Amino acid sequence: MRWWIPVAVATAALVSACTATVGGTPQPAPGRVTVTPAASTDPCTLLTIDEAASLGLGAGTPIPANPKQRVPAGCDWRPLDPDASLDDSLQAYYGTGQTMEEYFATQPAGEEHLGGITWQRYSSVMGDWLCNLAVKLGEQEFVVVTGQNLLDESKSCVVAERAAPVVAGHLPQR
Repeated sequence: MRWWIPVAVATAALVSACTATVGGTPQPAPGRVTVTPAASTDPCTLLTIDEAASLGLGAGTPIPANPKQRVPAGCDWRPLDPDASLDDSLQAYYGTGQTMEEYFATQPAGEEHLGGITWQRYSSVMGDWLCNLAVKLGEQEFVVVTGQNLLDESKSCVVAERAAPVVAGHLPQR
């Protein structure tokens, strides 16, 4: 049986010596159909769990749409600290079926260039403790990222501005 060890070592060396790197781009087998998945309109897909954690946030919780109030489906990310208040939480909404201008019913208060795209900043009817950054994806398709800070209104946009470049990476390419 002692001859098995040298044979196994020789076989392993021979097999590993037969590998080669092949250049090019992988292609499906002939006749195989590939489908590119459609971009998701689920706002909770705008941040992965790891991305949310890097922002100090936990996993996203879906917020159902409220069609009567024309509020699109959303997602809520709360701070990882279980004792934290709602300050520095983040919400994202993925709107379809209405224009961004109809949703806000006001003119943008400014704009931010974050993550390679231009976000419109909208004031909130609730007060300056809420910060809305929105980007139009189509005539009736948009994303809103909302941050908040009740204790210090000057910090209401901090988490939204930090999240916007990450969210931009998940938006469909137009």
